[in-house]
Amino acid sequence: MKSIVLLVLVATAFATNLAAFEKLEQSKLGKTLLNTIAIQMQTGEPLERIFSTLYDLEERYQNDQREDDAENKAFQGVCDADLAGLNQEIANLEQRDTELQAKLDELQPVHDQKVGQRVAKLAEKALLQKVIDETSAKRQEQNDDFEAQREEFTFVSGVLAEARRLFTDNLQAPAFLQKGSSETVHYTPQVFAQVANHLSSAAHKAGQMKHVRTFGKAIKLMAQLAVKAQQYANQELTGRIIQLIDDLQNQLSQAFDLARKTEDARRQAYEAYNTLLNRDMNKLNSAIANLEAEIQSLADQLAATHSSQDDNAARLEAKTQQRDDRRAECQQAAYEYQQRRTARDGDRQTVSDLIGHLNSNMRDLKEYIAMRVAAGDNSLSQ
Repeated sequence: MKSIVLLVLVATAFATNLAAFEKLEQSKLGKTLLNTIAIQMQTGEPLERIFSTLYDLEERYQNDQREDDAENKAFQGVCDADLAGLNQEIANLEQRDTELQAKLDELQPVHDQKVGQRVAKLAEKALLQKVIDETSAKRQEQNDDFEAQREEFTFVSGVLAEARRLFTDNLQAPAFLQKGSSETVHYTPQVFAQVANHLSSAAHKAGQMKHVRTFGKAIKLMAQLAVKAQQYANQELTGRIIQLIDDLQNQLSQAFDLARKTEDARRQAYEAYNTLLNRDMNKLNSAIANLEAEIQSLADQLAATHSSQDDNAARLEAKTQQRDDRRAECQQAAYEYQQRRTARDGDRQTVSDLIGHLNSNMRDLKEYIAMRVAAGDNSLSQ
């Protein structure tokens, strides 16, 4: 009974070891090692040399792992430093963007306010210019009216002078025509006719004028008096006509002097008012020029700030991409390191398991190799 139990235990142990050997063969390294051990056994290689080879291999895996650990640690340390530096640069760029945006938020309202003030000043200037233009137009009208008045007064003065000349040139006693003279004169009928025609024609023209209509009526009256003087040969009436001409000339001179004084007063008032208007216009132009300079300065600052913001945004995007690329590179290196470590741990475990089997299950290993050779597995016999 004991022998049966023993056989069962032996068979069970062999089956367990067989499964372990088959598991070793599932890995490329395990199969290669088993193949190498089988060849060394068949060629009579000492067992100690086989163990030495496996121990060297196990130690090499350990050394390689230590070197890889150190290299990975150093590389990841550089990665951490690089990422920390890039993150700081990104933070600085983000802070710079915040500062630039704050500057834009500060400048834009001021710029818009100045633009609004300029619009208001331009509207004020347009109104003032309208007042200046209207004032100038009114002054021009006044001056034109005065010049027209001058022409009309000159016309009437010429009519009166011509009428007196007719008397002077045709009366037989010119001394009568001197003011204050009482000397008796003789006249010719043709004189009265010439004077009457001259004054009548002038009275009609003067009646159509703006400033000398009253004088036109007086001239018309003198024309009528000249006709009567001719009809009645009235020497006294002739004297009255002459006196009336002199009186009208005097009134005309006084009226024109008054008109001139009025024109001078209007001109002086215009010049004084125009001086004030021009002063106000100069102030407006200066204010507008200052506003335009401020607006241009603000516009330049806004443009420069926008340009800086765009440049900063481009740098931020580039730095973010650089950081992401570096992080991906570091993560890929960590992944590859972990893959190497896992593979190396697996290979080292395979060597360790094989050493364990050589130490405790040499007989079963030899039988397993023999079974595989017998089964036609040439890879274990080459």
